[in-house]
Amino acid sequence: MSTLKSKFRIFLFLVPTALCLLASCDETTNDIGIYAMPYADVTNTSQAVFNAYSKSVKVDSLIANTPKCYLGKVTDPETGMTTTCNFATQFFRNEAYKLPKKELLVCDDNGNIICDSVILTIYIESYYGDSLNPIKFAVYELDSSHVMEENTNYYTSFNPEPYISKKEDAIYKVASYAVTNLEESDSVRSLYSYLKQINIKLPTSFGVKLLSMYYEHPEYYRNTYAYTHHVFPGFYFKHLSGNGSMIGIDASVLSCFFKFTVADSTHIGIEKIAATEEVLQNNSISNKGVDTLLTDNSCTYLKTPAGIFTEVTLPIDEIFANHEKDSINSAHIVFQKINNSQLTKYNLKAPSQLLLLPKTELKDFFENKALIDGKKEFVTTFNSLYNSYTYDNIGTLITWMRNQMRDGAGIKSDDDAVTAQIKHDTWVASNPDWDKVVLVPIKSDVSPSGYTKIYNEFELTSTKLVGGETPIHISIVYGHFNK
Repeated sequence: MSTLKSKFRIFLFLVPTALCLLASCDETTNDIGIYAMPYADVTNTSQAVFNAYSKSVKVDSLIANTPKCYLGKVTDPETGMTTTCNFATQFFRNEAYKLPKKELLVCDDNGNIICDSVILTIYIESYYGDSLNPIKFAVYELDSSHVMEENTNYYTSFNPEPYISKKEDAIYKVASYAVTNLEESDSVRSLYSYLKQINIKLPTSFGVKLLSMYYEHPEYYRNTYAYTHHVFPGFYFKHLSGNGSMIGIDASVLSCFFKFTVADSTHIGIEKIAATEEVLQNNSISNKGVDTLLTDNSCTYLKTPAGIFTEVTLPIDEIFANHEKDSINSAHIVFQKINNSQLTKYNLKAPSQLLLLPKTELKDFFENKALIDGKKEFVTTFNSLYNSYTYDNIGTLITWMRNQMRDGAGIKSDDDAVTAQIKHDTWVASNPDWDKVVLVPIKSDVSPSGYTKIYNEFELTSTKLVGGETPIHISIVYGHFNK
């Protein structure tokens, strides 16, 4: 391993004096900064390249709550892995929205409220696969006595059965869809304002229940919490059959249509509630065929949703060997993408963003909705020109990981080499993930207040990276002061 050394010159610029110096000084004063400083403060640098090794790791489950839900089943044409997505969602009701006075509603001869129709609309924001591919799914009403609660972490492996209502009158509806609705004309589908959607007609008795409850128990409509726990807790959408299509759902809207009269005129009213990111939306995801890919040591994989991450073991001990007193000025690492050799129009795209963070921090990061600190968590985007994911400087992360080890092991600066090694080995045996980082495909979203929210990637993505038996190079630039 070769080491390159170069001497940095450090200049003290005084403004505006520096401008005058640059304009008037001749070439004999070019080194004025370096000679004005004590020799001990002059820094030297050296560079070294180390090998890091990676492997594919199975994702058992992720935090299920995301701004967008997914429904469908797809088999990846490259790897043969099959992903099925279902979701459960609550509905948000704006407490400021008021229905007409009950005496204005059109009722039957017995004074019962009449609901003309109930439509559940699923708005499709994105899709994968054949737009004409038929998919069958079911809609289940959730149980108001067992509600998904705020401030509770739900995972993509969660079992929805306990949340599904077992009441005889609970909604259960089987429906089919294709992303392209051939019942609509080409001219309608080509309109700029056209939104792909699935419309499901539900029993009017369900609408009557929702409308009647408004007048019988107005306290249940004072906020979304009361509405969810006493009126309507939401739906569970479950894929039943069909393979080759996955839809990303921007929102689901439930509309109850009724009539009311004002000054002898009849009007149409709508009680409308929506499943949006203001309420809980939990994706339930299962993958088949993961274990086969984990045994492939020729590369590593990234597969979403909730499929495979890439784990990297960084050579922390090796990096700091004989450099205990040095600082890391830079640490550069590149993950090269391996192109898909089986080209079809249904190849899954590569993740656009990757989060790199310590494996020990992974669970807490997403559970606590942490922010990127740029010290031990780093985000990069896929560079299509170089076909790679590059992290220009993860030096602070490497230093942090070493410090975590030394602090955890109780290593002190005055420990002799034997004592320090014993402490190191004892602690490492109980903390095997201390030197490991994970590559996690993510989505980022800037909130109205200006901070960036990070979510796990739930769209279908897949790629292979150079790794496994092939080492990944990490380039380190050290800095040290002259003695």
